[in-house]
Amino acid sequence: MQQKTNAIKKELLEAYKSAVRLLGAREHNEHELREKLSSKHYDAIIIDDVIELLKQYDYLSESRYAETFLRSRLKKGETPWLAAQKARRKGAEPEALRLALMEAEQSFDAWAACKEALDKRDPLGGYKQDKRLWQRQIRYLQSKGYDLNTILQVMNNEDD
Repeated sequence: MQQKTNAIKKELLEAYKSAVRLLGAREHNEHELREKLSSKHYDAIIIDDVIELLKQYDYLSESRYAETFLRSRLKKGETPWLAAQKARRKGAEPEALRLALMEAEQSFDAWAACKEALDKRDPLGGYKQDKRLWQRQIRYLQSKGYDLNTILQVMNNEDD
């Protein structure tokens, strides 16, 4: 009986160390962390215990994950709405995501962000002379979540 208890404690410690290593690299949500730990063949009960420990010590935070995820996607030129969609697909907790999205939308300037994404992709403005490149840039900006009205306002801006 003692050996079984020691084996469980050892597995719990190994799973905990593994989870802390994962969280040291970047924020994870509970869903992602569960998947990664189960892919390492830890028992479901052990995973539950590790998740509870991590929450208790505030190493695992859904709100922090949502904020970090949105911030990183916004830096990549995406709109808050598209970033939130991607976070939902990754299993982000809905309430934490809703709060992070509200905060991100308050400080988001779609026109400036769209202009920055376009300038980053085509710093010389080659899209102004080439119709095919113009269309490619529109598709690119749409894939980042910008609406066509904002894209056309940015691309037709002659103040460059």
